[in-house]
Amino acid sequence: MTRYPFIFGAQYYRAPTPERECWHADLSRMRDLGFNAVKFWVQWRWSHRAWDRFCFDDVDALMDLAHSNGLAVTLNTIFDVSPVWLFERYPDAKQVNVSGQTLEPYVVSHRQIGGHPGPCYNHPGALEARRRFMAELVDHFKGRPALSMWDVWNEPEQSFGARQPDWRTLVCYCPHCRAGFERWLEGKYGQIERLNQVWGRCYEAFAQIELPRTGGGIADFVDWREFHLDTMTAEATWRLDMTRERDPDHLCYLHVVPNVMSPFNAVTCVDDFALAEKCDVFAATMNGGPVFPSQVISAARGKVCYNVESHVNYGSLGMHQRMLGLDELLADFLPQIGMGVKGFLFWQYRPEVLGVESPAWGLVRPDGADRPITRAVASFWQALSPCAESLMKARPAPAEIGIWKSRKNEVFHFAVDGSLQALQADVEGYIHLLHRHNYPFRIISGSMLAAGQMEDIRVLVMPSCYYVTQEEADTLDRWVRGGGVLLCEAHLAGYSASTGRHSRTTPGCGLAESWGLQETDTTSSFNLRLDNSQQFDASVPEDVRKALSDFGVSGGRLFPISLDDGAFVWGARRYAALQGDGLVQVGSFDGVETCIASVDVGDGMVMYCGTNPGEGAAQGEDGLLSLIAQCARRGGVRPTLDARAQTPGSVQFQVLQEEGAPRFVVVVNSSDQEQQVELDASGRWEGLFTGASWDLSEGGVSVPAGFIDLLVVQ
Repeated sequence: MTRYPFIFGAQYYRAPTPERECWHADLSRMRDLGFNAVKFWVQWRWSHRAWDRFCFDDVDALMDLAHSNGLAVTLNTIFDVSPVWLFERYPDAKQVNVSGQTLEPYVVSHRQIGGHPGPCYNHPGALEARRRFMAELVDHFKGRPALSMWDVWNEPEQSFGARQPDWRTLVCYCPHCRAGFERWLEGKYGQIERLNQVWGRCYEAFAQIELPRTGGGIADFVDWREFHLDTMTAEATWRLDMTRERDPDHLCYLHVVPNVMSPFNAVTCVDDFALAEKCDVFAATMNGGPVFPSQVISAARGKVCYNVESHVNYGSLGMHQRMLGLDELLADFLPQIGMGVKGFLFWQYRPEVLGVESPAWGLVRPDGADRPITRAVASFWQALSPCAESLMKARPAPAEIGIWKSRKNEVFHFAVDGSLQALQADVEGYIHLLHRHNYPFRIISGSMLAAGQMEDIRVLVMPSCYYVTQEEADTLDRWVRGGGVLLCEAHLAGYSASTGRHSRTTPGCGLAESWGLQETDTTSSFNLRLDNSQQFDASVPEDVRKALSDFGVSGGRLFPISLDDGAFVWGARRYAALQGDGLVQVGSFDGVETCIASVDVGDGMVMYCGTNPGEGAAQGEDGLLSLIAQCARRGGVRPTLDARAQTPGSVQFQVLQEEGAPRFVVVVNSSDQEQQVELDASGRWEGLFTGASWDLSEGGVSVPAGFIDLLVVQ
């Protein structure tokens, strides 16, 4: 097995299931299906029964069986199931929520042995206990021949009960977190006077600070959640460092549920970009579509990426599994491969029989017999495995379009709206549009922008970019002047993360003066006078709902903006009129005021939208596509293979290159009609799953309705 293999297999053991009598037959069947990998959980509560007593006999037996069947093992350490003895030893180690309620250990559907959510991550005694278990675990298994990789954290999050951000359930507010926050603030601000300046307070010592329980002060709440994000990164760092130090011979990583703001997000969970930096490879729980893989591949920044919990086969007691076949696997897996994912582990091989997740998730029936998906999995791997080694070498072409996504900005929007729903819709509007129209892209984090880490990026999209640091603004200004093309939405840097103040002129942080561009009158889209008023939806914050109820609705969440090229774009939520010397009007709401404009800045260009068209793209994307195309042309960016389909946006092409030349192409016709496509490509493409054989010598191809395949470039 190579150090970086293309993995294909399944999660198998989450004690106490499957029971021992199933093990031999199941692992033998995995071998017969062609699997090369399997994952076993090692749970803190299950395997550390007392401070000085460890129980690994079950995993020992499974490791032997895996080795005899040629299966490479990933051991996944699970710490959010606290041993019973832990809170007897450290009664003050439990998490405390925003209301002061202590979270007692409990059972959830995916932690059936209890002890969830585990202790506070800032409790020193609980940290010592976790480190003791990790050291014992690694030393015990590092010499086993079946061992391939360590997954040191399964879907990092503070607490399942607080997964969705909610003012009533945020954690953790215990004395240890308070003490840690005080140290964190002192490290960030140095002097209490500096904190007072940014927060707008009059404290005389860090010990006087109040823990933020609402978002009303903005800066204090953003700091509070950033402290918890850094706490989670520190937890990941010691787990990875300890494992790597004690066992340098095996790959070490963790896997996330990608922060796409629902359900995992920056308010309650982790920073994918910070965690990926510490890993040998990076991995995630993922399903198909462009949103999850783009977050993970972007955070990995060139590292090998795996999907180690495919949920394509989901189910529960209340909703038994779908009847899946090869078509469903192709639709889910091939686009992930096209984006750069290098292997899959299903959750899970045998259906769960304990708790509400039973009798679901299984690749086989509860009695171990084949299901339709069992045969589909075997067929998929039989066709793909001959190309696995080549797929490991092939990489997506460098993305030249970036989408800015800042954890500070996410927390800011939750503080303002009490929800991330609108921000998520805004970001995903661009992701789906770029993916459908074959523009390769990647996510650029706030810290990457601040540090100028935007290699190959020629066009940068900044959705809902309200909360920006001075460092980000300064780098952005230099990047645009150096030839970059920016498409940004309303109120860019309207709130400065560096000063803790709303800007007097917008765009803020000095950008209005630097670019000769300024927002004049601004308002909510609900205040605009529309011919056909729209009702506000459930995602509108409560204070806005009240104002609309008191004063009446004259507008709506979405509104049309006429573009000067004859198209129109759907704006959302925000409206700003623009002015400035050198502006070129691109769009107007009322035919008088400029709402979308471009301006040359140095060698680059800014396309400034006085609204949130990413969120409006769900209503209609033609106008936004026009804006993207203008920016792409100015930046010298072309779609993949310069594909031109009969129906624009209907056929997606994802190219994997080897030594700069196309080696594989994932092709998906998402329409229900055959599409004629003109391509800037040549040679012969051979399909692995459909038997398609395309001669591109004439530069075009007919793609059948619903077509999906991985084609090998000959």
